[in-house]
Amino acid sequence: MNEFRYPEASRLDLTEDVLGHQVSDPYRWLEDDTSAERAGWLAAQADLFGSYREELPGRERLAARVRELLGTGYVGTPAWRGERRFYTRRDPGAEHGLLVTRLGEDPEQVLVDPMAIDPSGLTTLDAWQPDKEGRLLAYQLSEGGDEESLLRVIDVTTGSLADGPIDRCRYSNVAWLPGGKAFYYTRRLPPEVVPDGESQYHRRVYLHQVGTATDEDVLVFGEGRDKTDYYGVSVSRDGRWLVISASRGTAPRNDLWIADLSESDPATPELRVIQEGIDAQTGIRVGRDGRLYVFTDLGAPRGRIAVTDPADPRGPTPATWRDLIGEDPEAVLSGYAILDGAELDRPVLLAEWTRHAVSEITVHDLATGERVGQVPLPGLGTVGGASERPEGGHEAWFVYTDYTTSSVVLRFDARDASVTTWAAAPGSVEVPDVTARQVTYRSKDGTAVRMLVISSGDAPAARGRRSCTGTAASISASPRPTRRTSWPGCRQAASTRSPACAAATRRARNGTGPGCSTASRTCSTTSTPRPRH
Repeated sequence: MNEFRYPEASRLDLTEDVLGHQVSDPYRWLEDDTSAERAGWLAAQADLFGSYREELPGRERLAARVRELLGTGYVGTPAWRGERRFYTRRDPGAEHGLLVTRLGEDPEQVLVDPMAIDPSGLTTLDAWQPDKEGRLLAYQLSEGGDEESLLRVIDVTTGSLADGPIDRCRYSNVAWLPGGKAFYYTRRLPPEVVPDGESQYHRRVYLHQVGTATDEDVLVFGEGRDKTDYYGVSVSRDGRWLVISASRGTAPRNDLWIADLSESDPATPELRVIQEGIDAQTGIRVGRDGRLYVFTDLGAPRGRIAVTDPADPRGPTPATWRDLIGEDPEAVLSGYAILDGAELDRPVLLAEWTRHAVSEITVHDLATGERVGQVPLPGLGTVGGASERPEGGHEAWFVYTDYTTSSVVLRFDARDASVTTWAAAPGSVEVPDVTARQVTYRSKDGTAVRMLVISSGDAPAARGRRSCTGTAASISASPRPTRRTSWPGCRQAASTRSPACAAATRRARNGTGPGCSTASRTCSTTSTPRPRH
């Protein structure tokens, strides 16, 4: 293999004073996307990698197998509106997924197909939200990877455009009021009214009436706040409670407010503070039982669930919170679902955890938080994206995958604690018979390292067997669900009859270990799923 000769990168004599510190920035020229020097340097880097790549043995065979493994497609968890469900699906070989709906046993109806809209494949579906009745759908598309979402509303039955497009909706969510005539959303101010270079900031929360011009939108929240604030907004199913969240940039903390829309005009809600100026990340929802459920890392780095009364005259601040599901010292709480249908003997809460890099779902009494069971999973894998019926019921849906299993949507029935497959990946791929087990060993510094050993054949992997290893860290913030995906090397090892793959994991934040020993060869990866719909 030829010796590397990296392209020369010129160094600028550039030092700036940043908050009293002298900071050198010799490669500032690489940030100028119009620079000919930058374009030449990037081209030289691409040529260098291209020449190296062509000499790699087995590259085409590996690429073909990876394409096969990744080409099975997926089905997302359903969002229910009565008997109508909405979900995403990507077919084998497709560039993008579809957003589809189905009413009862009727055939599927495609609502949004990015490839039909733009055959070049450069248009992506960023977010979507059906109204509370399932008659209208708000969705956001962006082009060319710019994430500059355009918001549209369509009639679910006919597919006709009911509103939009509305621009400047990057990272905006939609919160429908009952009846589908209006929704809250976030939108940036027009670039001509903000200082130069700040067009990507200055978001506001507005109330929009479907079918009206955006000039008629009512400003609800955000005036006078920091320009870097991001906002989230939600409305309870009965339309009574409005919740607004504010996060400064990417900081892992947020402020929260709540308003009772039965006692104030939706255009001028009387917001009360839930959490402000606190170093914690918190998400809330008002349950069908009227309680406010609080998912937070306040005082619990690995996450906990508390309850309070949203109408408490003192305000539903942390002082009023009562723990329902306390912090687990060895597991990170990643999500939950509430099953409270009248057909159940008692309502339950399902809690999603990641324990030593393996997912589990526990079942708790909704009133007391007492653990009463555990959802049986197919193996040592990962779950995420739990959904439930907005009106309540006995079912929950979640995605499951592991090192040798394509993603599948499972359905849990709280009446008999059974788990069945609701939807499998549209495609399939042949994978040899393998086994997975979790072991614990001690590194040189005494740290306990959990390792998943994936091996082919009837016997588990043993000392001296050829194996694939790697090293990485898993990082997560507990109030935001994350989904760990199988390291491609382990999938490849299992699928090509390599003797074994050792996949050890550690967490750099909110986990159970102080770090990774140099004696442990580890592989792990995390990815964040799309926001809940």
